[in-house]
Amino acid sequence: MSATQLETFSPKNITVLGVLLLLAVFVGEVLIGPAHEGEMAVEAVDTMEDIAMRIRPVVTLDDVRSPKAASAAGGAMAASSSDASASMSPEQLYQAACLACHTTGAAGAPKIGDAAAWVERAQQGIDTLVTHAVNGIGAMPPRGGSQLGDDQIRAVVEYILDNSK
Repeated sequence: MSATQLETFSPKNITVLGVLLLLAVFVGEVLIGPAHEGEMAVEAVDTMEDIAMRIRPVVTLDDVRSPKAASAAGGAMAASSSDASASMSPEQLYQAACLACHTTGAAGAPKIGDAAAWVERAQQGIDTLVTHAVNGIGAMPPRGGSQLGDDQIRAVVEYILDNSK
């Protein structure tokens, strides 16, 4: 080792660095840490049912392996999801099926609350908007990728329009 390297890693320098590290940890954990604990609290907005509905797979491995089972299971899944969503409010339906794209503007979806983006669409009429939502338009899949019925889709479209004025 050269003389410079020996001087850099001397016991005195390592001791000073260790003391500075301990001082930084003390300041960060003891003095600063408790002042910010209240800001770290996060409230859960969604219920477990809302989360479960959003993360439920659209297609399972069993559906892929057996087309007959898929059609039977798809009918059962549609029936069970329509039963579960029948009692949901338009806002809950929006949160379950539409929130991901219409809150962020993903794939060019008009954002809820953006009056300028919705004024042209609203002029087309509610029936046209419902037809677009049911059949899909642009990057939007039919029914927004959900199992919602036509009446539920209409309720969600009305909810979005009401909140985008």
